[in-house]
Amino acid sequence: MPHTGRVGRITVGDMRFGLDYAAGRPAPSAIRAAGYDFVVRYLSDGGPTLPGKLLTPAEADGLRAQGISIVSNWETTAARMLDGYGAGVTDARSALAQVLRCGGRTDRPIYFSADFDASPQQQAPIDDYLNGAASVLGRANVGIYGGYWPVSRALDAGTATWAWQTVAWSGGNVEPRVAIFQTGEQVTVDGVSCDVNRTDRADFGQWDVETEEPDLTPEQDQVLRDIQTQLRGPGLNGWPQLGADAQGHNRTVVDGLAAALAQIDELRTEISDLEATAAELKAELARVSSQHRWPFPFSLVEGPATVVADQLAKLEQLLPGVPLPGWGTAPDGNSVKSGAGGQGPAGAAPNAPSGK
Repeated sequence: MPHTGRVGRITVGDMRFGLDYAAGRPAPSAIRAAGYDFVVRYLSDGGPTLPGKLLTPAEADGLRAQGISIVSNWETTAARMLDGYGAGVTDARSALAQVLRCGGRTDRPIYFSADFDASPQQQAPIDDYLNGAASVLGRANVGIYGGYWPVSRALDAGTATWAWQTVAWSGGNVEPRVAIFQTGEQVTVDGVSCDVNRTDRADFGQWDVETEEPDLTPEQDQVLRDIQTQLRGPGLNGWPQLGADAQGHNRTVVDGLAAALAQIDELRTEISDLEATAAELKAELARVSSQHRWPFPFSLVEGPATVVADQLAKLEQLLPGVPLPGWGTAPDGNSVKSGAGGQGPAGAAPNAPSGK
């Protein structure tokens, strides 16, 4: 029965309704006016008996302009899938080429038709055909059209990821995993006889679905995870080699650096105080020595005091203007210094975090 006038999108809850057709090409505006918002379109030529079977680039542009979603299907003859693996390879290549000519995407599924009442014994060549298609498209982009049993068997075997079930040859059964269901109802739109389909899926294989692109590739994600582990330690619980904080938690690299800088500041202060004391002692010894010679053993103090003061001055010069990390606290509470050339307290072994 022809539809006339414009109606809103046909929905029942989250259900969407669409059409598939082959005898002609109804105008996209007429499809939209009839209330349908997706179509399943063939990627193969139907010849003179089915002049509207093949989806064309101009038709695809018109459908997109009306906000009508497009789903891909490949069917030449009803039992083509019985030709097995090689046929699946050939058909998938032709189907993908037509998708791209019409502005489609390589990451969307193509449904391949088993348009007959397939028996269990015929499932093996059907699965072989789907495997051939998967070698071209990838398993994630392979779908099957057919009755309840071949659709269910293909989904169980994993040879198809998507399913478009027809009410025909289904015995009243509906496979719950199907993305699209062909209801058996027929309508006439813009003078063309069309089959009615329904779906309650947000993604049923349509070209214009909005898929979220991953922010990172798996390789980039792994690199970031490795960096996070290096900074925060195994299990992100800090590095035992860097000692514990006041709360008893293992320090992260950042926490360990902060603790090392604090200890360097304390060391600089202590060295400065010691250097000042040594300088005062050296000056006092020089003053007293200028007046008289100290008797033994006091005369032994003058030389070592001078040496200590000189060595402390050299040590002060070795400390950079901006202190560098290197000192930390070992698990036993002793201060240690790690890195090339660094020496910790006597008997202490340097500890440093490791990514292994």
